[in-house]
Amino acid sequence: CNWLVCMAVYMASGCSTMIGKMTAVWFPISAFVALGLDHSIANMFIIPLGMFRGADVTIKAMFVKNLIPVTLGNIVGGALCVMAPFGTTLGKWFESKK
Repeated sequence: CNWLVCMAVYMASGCSTMIGKMTAVWFPISAFVALGLDHSIANMFIIPLGMFRGADVTIKAMFVKNLIPVTLGNIVGGALCVMAPFGTTLGKWFESKK
């Protein structure tokens, strides 16, 4: 799911106008929300808020069943689905140093 967030940032950085940046961010973030995906940073707020409001969730369950898998998924998704293809295609990874 993190690849959608990374794509939003990547596409917005390629735009020079504010309306272009807003449009570039709109579609990936809308897809992220529509798919109901989890983001570890958002969960670090929402889950404790639910716990304070009486949700039957333990701190162990929050980490083991949510934050650890979601964080690992965010790292893998961002690295493999965004950074690796764009880094190899547009970056300078394989250029020889002179």
